[in-house]
Amino acid sequence: MNGNGPSGLVTLVCLTCGREQFFDDAVPASLTCQCGATVFRSFATPTEPDEATIAQLEEQARSITYGDPSPETSPSEVRELDGR
Repeated sequence: MNGNGPSGLVTLVCLTCGREQFFDDAVPASLTCQCGATVFRSFATPTEPDEATIAQLEEQARSITYGDPSPETSPSEVRELDGR
């Protein structure tokens, strides 16, 4: 990562085989997986907390309460999906 923003780790996941590659300095402009694919999905993981990162994690947080399949989903909506 550059010196202007928070430092972190970038994970590239190959869409063909699922192999993960990790970069903590700079992500190459072009990359080829061992399987020959060139399309990756990227995930940025900050290693230093900042306000934007904390806000993003709070917005994306999911409920982990037992029996709650999804945040803001009522039991009747879940039954509708089950066809009951």
